[in-house]
Amino acid sequence: MDDSKYVILKRLPSPQQYNDLRSVASLTPAPIEIVATGLANSWACFLVFERADMLNDTTPSPEQKPVGMGRLMGDGAMFLLLCDMAVHPDHQRRGLGKAMMQTLVDYCDEHAPHAYVSLVADPMGQGLYPKFGFEDVAPSLGMFRCERVRKVRQAQAAETGREGT
Repeated sequence: MDDSKYVILKRLPSPQQYNDLRSVASLTPAPIEIVATGLANSWACFLVFERADMLNDTTPSPEQKPVGMGRLMGDGAMFLLLCDMAVHPDHQRRGLGKAMMQTLVDYCDEHAPHAYVSLVADPMGQGLYPKFGFEDVAPSLGMFRCERVRKVRQAQAAETGREGT
């Protein structure tokens, strides 16, 4: 990451910024009415901003949107979940993901050195995370449960079934 062009700040995005960045980075946005609660319960969150648009070294301009983010959730001691790693496509391939990961790992090492830090890696991030010490959980198997996702999948299956008739 070119420090003359970008800055990483420890701060939360607005719910709209969060969903906008997730959407443009091909990640599923969450219902806006629950995003504020989720963000407020973050253990740590870092945003990447373009330095040229900043008011000063630590203050984005009022309408400035983050171009990257990474967030940690958890108890801050034993278990953390790295989530919401996203970089705007116009700013990818510039080292922002690596810089964000280094920031997150350094923060964990300083503030929760004994924590078990886990993540779920989408295909495009699977090459990045091992560079920062993350390993496959085999022979364990990662799983999730999300009622919202289950309902969407059921609706898609029903729609697909109708299209075939």
